[in-house]
This record gives sequence, structure tokens and C-alpha cells, in this order.
Amino acid sequence: GGQRGEYMHGNDVSDAAARRITSEDLKHFKNWFDAYVENFVSDDPEVKMNIDLKYQHTLRVCNAAVEIATDLGLAGPDLCLAETAALFHDVGRFEQFWRYRTFSDKRSVNHASFGVGILRGNDVLLRLSESERILILKSIAFHNQAVLSEGLDDRCLLHARLLRDADKLDIWRVATDYYRQRASGTINAGLELNLPDTPGISPEVHKSLINGQTVLFENLRNLNDFKLLQVGWAYDINFVPTLQRLKDRGYLDDLQSFLPDCAEVREVFAAVMHNIAIRLNS
Repeated sequence: GGQRGEYMHGNDVSDAAARRITSEDLKHFKNWFDAYVENFVSDDPEVKMNIDLKYQHTLRVCNAAVEIATDLGLAGPDLCLAETAALFHDVGRFEQFWRYRTFSDKRSVNHASFGVGILRGNDVLLRLSESERILILKSIAFHNQAVLSEGLDDRCLLHARLLRDADKLDIWRVATDYYRQRASGTINAGLELNLPDTPGISPEVHKSLINGQTVLFENLRNLNDFKLLQVGWAYDINFVPTLQRLKDRGYLDDLQSFLPDCAEVREVFAAVMHNIAIRLNS
């Protein structure tokens, strides 16, 4: 919407000499975030579970972002920027679930641009220089795109990619933990995007994945498709340290164990594992 245009054209020249983000800023942002999430305390068990889930997810994405950034040789202000973008990347999720009782953007709001609106509406980032503010807001705005937008400058692209990697790394943890619990009967419709748990997988999903492409949300017909979409995220990982963690933690093997043992699924995993092996060994 209109909001997007306003922060896209920051004038970097004007504040090239401006102060850089510090760990003090980060502390301030963490305090604001904790106070913000307090607004969504609820007695409703479903709301409580999902708000808590996103809060815990946020903390883990912060840790993952810092770990991956450190492996990539980032330091100082860049580490603070990476952690701030991670801290706020899902700030739109809380009100989204509170209002709509779903995490499905298709059925509610785009949680990324919704989050950008919350940060701007509350002047949360106003203490930062304009260029750093724009970098954080762009990283958040783009973290849930199927494919990352063209035309970002190098530093912004680095941070947007870093956030996408850190986010996926933790969603794999959330998803595999959940599918494990689900097998023993604990169902959370929020984490299934309200998709039906029907047999089989959709041909479009299978076709994308064996061709090395990620799956689009609009092609999902059931829960198996969604699990395969999560498998296909491996194609969209940007950095070797993230791939290494994905492999070490065995998330893809876990996902395979929660999918039907059929030829199509085996083909998908062969393609994805081959892709990862090539990138880890190059």
C-alpha cells in the first residue's frame, strides 16, 4: 500500500555521518517489544499458546541472526542491525492473531507490512538514523516474500537475506516440534494455516520442487503441501552457515518422516538434498 513508498526512498547521503546503532538502542528496542507483547496477554488458551509461540520464535530468530551474521564476519553496528530486524520481523503477528485468529496472511493481513505499519505508527525506530531505519523496515517488509525483491542495495540485500535465513531456520524447529506433538494428538490450526489434513500431494507442488523452485502459498491444497513448501525453503537459503545448521539439526529428515512415503516425496527429497550437498561442497 501507500505506506511502503514512504520509507523506500531514504536519502542515505544526508546522514552518512550520522550516528550508528548501538547495543543501547537494542536494549531499548527489546524493552519496547516486551511491553508491546504484554498487550496480548489472554486467558484464551489458543491465543495464549500462539502469542507465546511467536514470542519464543522471535527470541530464537534473534539468536540465529546473530550467529549467522557472526559466521559471515559481521560485527558492531551490523550485528545490532541484524538483531533489531530479527526482533521486529514478526511484530505484526501478535495483533494479526489477536484480531483474526489465524497466521494465514491470505485470510487476514500481510503480517510483514502490517508490522512495518506498527513500528512506524509507534515511532519505534525514530532514534536511529534514517538509513538504518530504512534498512530495518525493508528487511522486515521483504522477509515473507516468496522471492526476494530485485533492486535492493548491497547492504540492505545482505540484511534482508540474513533475516530470511534466520527466520526459516527457526520455523523449521517450530514446525518439526509441532508435527511431532501433532502425532500424539495436539492440534494447533494456527500452525497449519487452516489447511486440511488430506492424503496425497498436489502435482504443482511436486513439480516446483523437483525443478529446484520454492512452492507458492497459493498452490497449497493440504497439510502435506505445506510441509513440502517448508522442505523447499532449503532452495531459498542464502548462506552456507545456515545450510550447515539445517543439515546438522536434521530438520529435513524430520520433515520427511512426517510425510507419506511415496515416490513423489522421495523424488523431492532427492532433489533438495542434492542441491544442499552441491552448495555445501562448492
